[in-house]
Amino acid sequence: MRLFGHPVHPMLVAFPLALLGLAPVCDLVAWLGLATRLAVVGHYLELAGLVGGVLAALAGFADLYRLDAPSPTLTKVALTHAGLALGTLSLFGLAFALRPSAGAVPGALPLGLELAGGALVSATGWFGGHLVFKFGVGVDTPSERVLGE
Repeated sequence: MRLFGHPVHPMLVAFPLALLGLAPVCDLVAWLGLATRLAVVGHYLELAGLVGGVLAALAGFADLYRLDAPSPTLTKVALTHAGLALGTLSLFGLAFALRPSAGAVPGALPLGLELAGGALVSATGWFGGHLVFKFGVGVDTPSERVLGE
């Protein structure tokens, strides 16, 4: 999926990566009692990260569907990336559903799910980078570029 010639998925993933990466940090600090007001920040970071993650996933699945004659290895890496992304969203979604309220400090279970989701965010990003740098997914070949730009 492209917008004005640029791939959309890489533009969208920056937001959920940052938002979902910071949510467990804020919630951990709140859970430890160091700054309990950060639970509110964690709540909204997680909510915005989930919305952004769903949008990024939709763009990613559109890209997956449009892969040109993928090799078995490329397909395996792409499906691993997609599976990890869905797992990440599932963990954060469950953690968000288990949060007591927007202003309350989350319990140990939601925090644990967020921390596990944070680990999956890293693995998901690594496989996404592998798709771009190893297989060139979403990268224009020299014959597709316009000379002089």
